[in-house]
Amino acid sequence: MSVIKVIVGSTRPNRFGIQPASWLMELAKEHPEATFELIDLADVNLPFLDEPKPPAAGNYANDHTKAWAKIIGDADGYIFVTAEYNHGVPAALKNAIDFLAREWYYKPAAFVSYGAGGGGVRAVEHLRSTLTWLRVYSLHDEVALYNYWSQLDDKGAFAPSEQQIADAHRLLTNIVFWATELKPIREKLA
Repeated sequence: MSVIKVIVGSTRPNRFGIQPASWLMELAKEHPEATFELIDLADVNLPFLDEPKPPAAGNYANDHTKAWAKIIGDADGYIFVTAEYNHGVPAALKNAIDFLAREWYYKPAAFVSYGAGGGGVRAVEHLRSTLTWLRVYSLHDEVALYNYWSQLDDKGAFAPSEQQIADAHRLLTNIVFWATELKPIREKLA
């Protein structure tokens, strides 16, 4: 069974990202053909990249890097939940990606983004560019939450639209399909 890691990319206090990630994890229960695991970068708590050797060497010196490498290496695919900060990816997410190399290779990724009028799509484009270099297969599937605060109820909870729910199910179906299909290919390439 494929393992999909849902990675929350913002670590700032009172961040919204945990809400769409939790929503996605709830929807994932309707996709039992894979195991979905929530990875919160706030809990991972990586320092700024502090490895003395380039990640491509795969010779990690620090225990936090070795632990992070296991988390990412055990995955068959990823769903990145990202904010958009200044038309780009949150620093914590870019830093977490930059820590590793081979652990990312030959796996699919899909995206849930949020922000103001752009809905985080510019952050996703930044991610696609970075992940391509790491041989991650960026799926077209994406759920963009435009002006997400307009979808908060009176208690501040996210209330997705029917279209967002449909888009999320398509994203989940496709990430599972590609994670499963790429697994034997990845084993040949490793």
